[in-house]
Amino acid sequence: MKASIIYRLIISLFLFFTGISVFSAENTFVSLSPALTEMMYAIGAEKNLLGVSTVCVCPPDTPEKPKVGNSYFINKEIIIKLRPKYILAADGSRTHLQNFDKIGIKPLYFELYTIDAIYNAVTELGEMTGQREKALELKNKIKKNISLAKTKHPKRILYLIQINPFVTIGSKSFLSDEIKQAGQISVTQELDSFYPSVSEEYLLKTNPDVIIVSMKSDEKRLKKLFPDKKIIYLSPEMNDIVNRPGPRVDEAVKFFSQI
Repeated sequence: MKASIIYRLIISLFLFFTGISVFSAENTFVSLSPALTEMMYAIGAEKNLLGVSTVCVCPPDTPEKPKVGNSYFINKEIIIKLRPKYILAADGSRTHLQNFDKIGIKPLYFELYTIDAIYNAVTELGEMTGQREKALELKNKIKKNISLAKTKHPKRILYLIQINPFVTIGSKSFLSDEIKQAGQISVTQELDSFYPSVSEEYLLKTNPDVIIVSMKSDEKRLKKLFPDKKIIYLSPEMNDIVNRPGPRVDEAVKFFSQI
């Protein structure tokens, strides 16, 4: 018995010091976050993913997975039936997942508020699924693409999540980091918040060069407010890329850099 314990200890120490992951495909997950779902696919760990959220649509075969709810509504019965080891969730889902630990399913919360946080999430998921090398390759690819995308001619960008009411991005949003990494200037960077509501008077004072709107609505109001400014409305596809802190963040940075 003692020999068996010593043997397992030696193997564990060997794996640790040689850098070989002690995790494997035995770790199973369900995801409540489209960004984390994309990461799992991007590192080749989709087989570890037993279920996804009702809003996960990328990659194309994601809808084939069982649906386990979303950040606001958790389908506890399906999750229990699937019996994953972990639930992948954004930090905002914390209050809805408090009781899963008691039944042996551990929620993992990710605060994806910066691009560095995205790198850390990719690394962690790679470790937990035995996909360390693919996770490292993905992280290095994203970093390289971002470094190549940075503009040398910065513009002042006003990013609006919506128009009625006006909701923009503050310094705590990962979107502000995307704009910064693109070499551009977010005119609402001074706001110490995630997605604050702002007045028309405040927007006029920001004096942007370009206005980017996440969702197309009430174009007349915005055009009246900024008659001489360039206004860009995101397509549904680009909306997913720009507004999702996932493995396509380099594409979002490239989009902002080319404004």
